Amino acid sequence: MTWIPDMEGVFYEPLLTWGLRGFLALLFATAAISKLTAMEEFHGVVRNFRLLPDAASRAVAMVLPVVELAVAAGLMITALAVPAAWAGAGLLALFGVAIAINVMRGRTQIDCGCFRNGLKQQISWLMVGRNLVLTGLALAIAGLLPVTGGGGIADLLVGLIAGAVFMLLYFSASMLGGIAARQNQTLSPKGR
Repeated sequence: MTWIPDMEGVFYEPLLTWGLRGFLALLFATAAISKLTAMEEFHGVVRNFRLLPDAASRAVAMVLPVVELAVAAGLMITALAVPAAWAGAGLLALFGVAIAINVMRGRTQIDCGCFRNGLKQQISWLMVGRNLVLTGLALAIAGLLPVTGGGGIADLLVGLIAGAVFMLLYFSASMLGGIAARQNQTLSPKGR
């Protein structure tokens, strides 16, 4: 007899929801902190998307990191996790739409503003897809959390460790993408 895992049961594991919550909380917290430490630069990124008037761009650049921190904190507090997941999904979808509008305009050379790590991450359809996947993860939390139990301390710890590992992998991939973009700019001078 072969062992076939109950795939439906996997979706109702508290370990999975803690892993997703940990990953998205770290994603939002890291993004917010990097924006707060480079507010003027981030204001330029928001303004460069050319979707808002100048005054609104400054307000969004100031408020967005605070909202991202609130989403991150809410994801870690079980009583607030579902509304925080909905808010996170809304933000990620909004970011995806803003990126898609600029890709359709042919403005793929602009920085996404995701992390202020000194490495420009140019926008693309791949980034729109990434935001779609992240939006789906946030919606999965919002949908699964009410039907999964809180789990025990082991679920919490292993889930958070898994979320942290996934965040490190995600951040490393973002950094590698930024390095590749910088090398492409260096290798292709404007005179050619």
